Amino acid sequence: MVTPTAASGPETEVVNAYQRDGFYLAHGLLPESVLQELTEAVPRLLAQEGPRRILERDGVTVRSVYGPHQTNETIARFCHRSELVERAAALVGERVYIHQSKVNVKAAFVGDQWQWHQDYIYWLQDDGIRRPDLVNVAVFLDEVTEFNGPLTFVPGSHRAGVLAATPTAGMPIGYEDAPNWVSTLTAEEKYQIEPSLIADLVQSNGLVSPKGPAGSVLFFHPNILHSSAQNISPFGRSTLIVVYNATSNPATNTTNPRPEFLAARDANPVPIGG
Repeated sequence: MVTPTAASGPETEVVNAYQRDGFYLAHGLLPESVLQELTEAVPRLLAQEGPRRILERDGVTVRSVYGPHQTNETIARFCHRSELVERAAALVGERVYIHQSKVNVKAAFVGDQWQWHQDYIYWLQDDGIRRPDLVNVAVFLDEVTEFNGPLTFVPGSHRAGVLAATPTAGMPIGYEDAPNWVSTLTAEEKYQIEPSLIADLVQSNGLVSPKGPAGSVLFFHPNILHSSAQNISPFGRSTLIVVYNATSNPATNTTNPRPEFLAARDANPVPIGG
């Protein structure tokens, strides 16, 4: 079993680092047995056809599977673990519910990019979530290196709030016949941020790509500017991401809501267990 580090609880140091940088990477937070359970659950998720599963532009390679906590007992149980729920509550300042979960896959050699973006603009514009009081909790299911498409952050960029972004018209290439909500899940971001704005923020704040062994847990703010490059390596990079939202900050779009597996309507607090 992995011995927890000092970052195993929602200490002031962790909260301060998250507020300052927009992210925090924890090592040794999860027992090895939990990582093994998650890893064993993923192939079954990727094999299940249906609207929850999004393919790459090649129409063959799995890119993401959404809402696994709603269909898989192992993932559901994991999302209730105190190591995650208590820290998420500390970072947003109140009890939380699960707004979204997903497994993002960067398949060896062919895993596609995620362009520069902020997560919160999607939850604001498409789901009607009024405040950025959410936190992404990303569990590395594979070792993340500089070669297999790690997330790249502009540290501290979350403090700039929602950046100006231009919505793209139509559906991305390769997804022309998909439902409209699929346009928010592909390699071509729906809300495009000007390269000059990105360059200015990078000039001021720099770049960082959190890396680490399988089992590392990355907490990051919904307004941090980030991207990830294509996976050019022979090593896969799968990540389980759970998005916790403050219970007082639910989705309000009831006119044309996205599917439940993208935007939960149940804002009851997550029971802690596991």
